[in-house]
Amino acid sequence: MRNLAGAMQAARVAGGPVPFAGRTRRGVRVGHHHTHRSFATSRSSPDVAGLTLRRGVESDANTIRFAILKEKMNPLGLDPRRFVVAEEGGQLVGFGQLKPWETLSRRRKGDLVGNVVRFLNLEPNWRGQLLELASLVVMPEHRGRGVGTALLNRLIEDSIDAKDPETLLKQETTLCLLTLKSTVGFYEKAGFSVISSEQYVPRPLQAELAAGKVVAAVVADDECVAMKLESLDIEEAMS
Repeated sequence: MRNLAGAMQAARVAGGPVPFAGRTRRGVRVGHHHTHRSFATSRSSPDVAGLTLRRGVESDANTIRFAILKEKMNPLGLDPRRFVVAEEGGQLVGFGQLKPWETLSRRRKGDLVGNVVRFLNLEPNWRGQLLELASLVVMPEHRGRGVGTALLNRLIEDSIDAKDPETLLKQETTLCLLTLKSTVGFYEKAGFSVISSEQYVPRPLQAELAAGKVVAAVVADDECVAMKLESLDIEEAMS
């Protein structure tokens, strides 16, 4: 289980929140309200003077891990190749990642876990490939300048282009995260919407959401909520 209190402590970087890193898999379309969506539609440099975004490399690993530990966030699952990194003057100033989650019901016949999941009829309750937006951090001295927004927009773009790990074909994508209710507006501006009913929260995310609600109420006098963004929503808004 991730350090939820630590995640909340880091929840307002770059003028916006760091999401609770939720563990997710796949789902059905759910009822949720739609807000005006604003998306980055190209991969040109972000609208922050001197800032460049690039794919993470192995040499970023120590910097990412140190910053994650400093923010008291989960230090596991930090493969730098999954990260988008923000640089300014050759210095790493922020980062975030997309984590793909396996759909267990799609495991080959004969696989014990896959067989159990299919026997229990635990089909994915999300659309297409499920990605988790996680580990979004901006270094303290660079917050409030739009770095977090630039990273968020690029991660959304990358989620559109995500491919099935087995077929390598482009497919529908559901992008999820957990965050505080007081910081929902940051993500709504990027097109995310709150999942209105907990029964529609991707199953692997439900336990952490429940724990997050308890911690958020005690530590931050706030509420932990799950949000999602589907690739169909993105492409509709961009068309």
